[in-house]
Amino acid sequence: MKRSLPLMVALAALLSCNAPMDNKITYPETKKGDVTDNYFGTEVPDPYRWLEDDMSEETAAWVKEQNKVTFDYLGKIPYREEIKSRLTKMWNYEKFTAPFKDNGANLIIILSLY
Repeated sequence: MKRSLPLMVALAALLSCNAPMDNKITYPETKKGDVTDNYFGTEVPDPYRWLEDDMSEETAAWVKEQNKVTFDYLGKIPYREEIKSRLTKMWNYEKFTAPFKDNGANLIIILSLY
């Protein structure tokens, strides 16, 4: 099963290359700041420093707009549900923990998702 995952990913990538490109994606405008750092005499611009504050309302609004574009695109992939279903089926197998001792007894926990 582990060998089929890379094959499925490669197949999905190849199939998506043949998809018609009739709709061009329009991304929201991202503002640029004028922050510049100086590292040992070298000026390094960091126009997107404001995005590093992941708790700001401005960053949250930017992420929301980007997600709108992303999920709109992903929602148009016709075989997306089949891929999701196949991956779920492949990852849904019986799992075991590493053995451990509890009050002197050797134990293994079986995690089953069936």
